[in-house]
Amino acid sequence: MAQYGKTEYWEERYAKDKEPFDWYQRYNTLKDIITQYIQPSFQILVVGCGNSKFSEEMFEDGYQHITNIDISFTVIKQMQEAYKEKYPGMPYKQMDVRSLQFED
Repeated sequence: MAQYGKTEYWEERYAKDKEPFDWYQRYNTLKDIITQYIQPSFQILVVGCGNSKFSEEMFEDGYQHITNIDISFTVIKQMQEAYKEKYPGMPYKQMDVRSLQFED
């Protein structure tokens, strides 16, 4: 049985499977709902970003203030490398949502 609550599970998963995966929905599926409530000027935090294309698709749609976090160091390193030139202003940070490390 998958241990989704364990960091080790995610480290192993992202080391083995580097293909992008959206756990819930792609951005285009949720776009109509998102645009009703979130303006492009808002600061957006994507929790558990994994290697999803969601943030990339939002960024392409004009949401330029996106910060992505995930508990997995492996996936964060992969995403930082993948987007460092294409989206240098969209940070990926290794962080546990239960212990956020942002200034107020």
